[in-house]
Amino acid sequence: MEQKLTCDTIRDLLPMYVDELTSEATNKLVKEHVKECKECNKILENMKQPIEVETAPEVKEFKQYLKKSRISIFYWIMGASAVIAMLTCFIVNLAVDGKLSWFFIVVMGIITGYFPIYTMLNAKKHRFVKGVAVANICVIFLLAVIQTVLYYRMGIGELWFFSMAVPITLLWSVCIWIAIACNQFFHLHPVLCVSVLAFLAVPGNFLTNWLVGEYETPADYLDNFVSNGLGNVIAAVVLFVIGVIISKRNRKHEMK
Repeated sequence: MEQKLTCDTIRDLLPMYVDELTSEATNKLVKEHVKECKECNKILENMKQPIEVETAPEVKEFKQYLKKSRISIFYWIMGASAVIAMLTCFIVNLAVDGKLSWFFIVVMGIITGYFPIYTMLNAKKHRFVKGVAVANICVIFLLAVIQTVLYYRMGIGELWFFSMAVPITLLWSVCIWIAIACNQFFHLHPVLCVSVLAFLAVPGNFLTNWLVGEYETPADYLDNFVSNGLGNVIAAVVLFVIGVIISKRNRKHEMK
């Protein structure tokens, strides 16, 4: 007498049947059952479909959890390191000088290093651009703190923040943002953008030395170009050639 299996038994056997782990007798019973039972046949067909593990909701949630956990650990490590550094400088500054002075420079330096990284890690789009923007702002505040501490708290040097620090910072910020704009708006390869920055470094270096009063005679201009400007020009040309070659190769791969 032919043995017949219930739907519950068949469904328990289906995973092993799909993996080809059942015997020939069991295979025969399963085939006969799914021919007659539409529900079991539907379950069998679904089991045969390939499962994309990478897109499974559980896997995605687990990966997001891991990513958030790693970022959270990174924040804790950075935060703990910053607190330890600031606390150490606080104690040393008070013990040595009897008042807080260069401690404020250390604190602002840590903030300048921390917030651009924090911005890039949390930004959903244009991470590098937002990170550079925050870094520009932090650098201005850092220079302001340095000026205030040195001149007013420690009595060192002269007032140079508005006469030199701000113009020089804005000058180099413009150079950097022109290079970034070449990538963001004209979609130039990063190597080409670095070559643009190297070209801009020539007038940037010239204006920087002019603002700090390094040039006294016409010979100083020539000496500065030979020692700094010429190297920037050579680096810019080399990077430009490399960038053009890479860009052409990328276009060929895209056309294939």
